[in-house]
Amino acid sequence: MKVVRASERTTRNAPASNFSGTVFSDEVVTGVAPSKLRASVVSFTPGARTFWHTHPVGQTLYCLSGVGRVQKEGEKVQALHPGDTVLIPPGVKHWHGAAPDRLFSHLAMSENGPNGEGTNWLEAVSEEDYRAAP
Repeated sequence: MKVVRASERTTRNAPASNFSGTVFSDEVVTGVAPSKLRASVVSFTPGARTFWHTHPVGQTLYCLSGVGRVQKEGEKVQALHPGDTVLIPPGVKHWHGAAPDRLFSHLAMSENGPNGEGTNWLEAVSEEDYRAAP
């Protein structure tokens, strides 16, 4: 057993190559083989969001605070609230982030694929897609 102290982790700025707006990430766990689990607390400032992306083994989001949004390609934007859980199947194109006027944080959990592949980052979310009413 190992206890990882909060003081041993650093908050990182999420890269502009995969996120719009100001986003912070606090890594919770990066699995050591045979585990492929990755988990991070991701905090979005108002209007901030991911780019469109997919995950080889899917992704689970557990909403912690604020008001967020999530959208699966071809479907309507949905509002997210604390305590909500989003189950995203493997290979599904989606994005998630904060509402335009609210902070939002979630615990993002995913696994790398069988060959170690991680998130497949795609294009930025258009303002039209982002601003659609949930």
